[in-house]
This record gives sequence, structure tokens and C-alpha cells, in this order.
Amino acid sequence: MYAVCGGIAVTIHGATRTTKDIDVLIAPSDLDRAVTAVRSIGFEYAALPMTFDAGTSRERNVRRISKLHEGEHMILDVIVADASLADALDDRVDVDLPDGRLTVVSRATLIRMKRLAGRAQDLADIEALERGRGE
Repeated sequence: MYAVCGGIAVTIHGATRTTKDIDVLIAPSDLDRAVTAVRSIGFEYAALPMTFDAGTSRERNVRRISKLHEGEHMILDVIVADASLADALDDRVDVDLPDGRLTVVSRATLIRMKRLAGRAQDLADIEALERGRGE
């Protein structure tokens, strides 16, 4: 079980933004399978697991995997749907795009995830998402 989140989801929910990486929310039971799957498309450089705000109600677990493609460093952040995000996959939305269907976290869950991270870009994304709520 998965859902796209991060900059791509921000754009899908109406607040266009360029992004330098891909963020995917993954069920804990699918993590090893997901890491193996992305190796087949060149994402082979896995960082050690990262835990943010460990032991708090804001705890988040991330696996960063990267690859080099035509001289560019491409990053995939696999966010584990556990700890503070244990229920985040329960709130997904399917979006039909010209090349197929994409599953993303809902606007409300995306805003919640960005509040948990709390970085300047996340706060700017929240502002843009809330400003565009009625569109």
C-alpha cells in the first residue's frame, strides 16, 4: 500500500511547485518490497534509515534512496506509514492523469504531514494549499 506525497501531491492538490525529489508514503509491511522494486529502476544507493523526532508524537521514519541519471542525482524518500503517520494511508485519493492513475495522500493528510515536518518549505506549501482550498 502506498501514496505519493510531497511536492507532487502539493501540485496535484492545486498549489503548483517544482520538486527535486519524489516522496512516497509506504505501509511498513511493504517497505522491503518497495526498496527492492526501485533498485530495478536504478535507485540503488540507500542511506541508513532516518528517524525524526524519535519517541515523540511527531516521530517519522524515512528511507532515502538515490540514483544517478544522466549526471543528475535523483532522490526518492520512502516515508514509512508508522508512528505519527500510522493512519495516513487510510486517507488517499486516486487521481486520473493522462498517463494513468496516481494515488496521493489527501489534502488534509498532506497538510498534517507538512505540519509535522515543519520546515520552511513545508510551511510555505501549507499556506499555498490553504489559499487554494476553494479552487
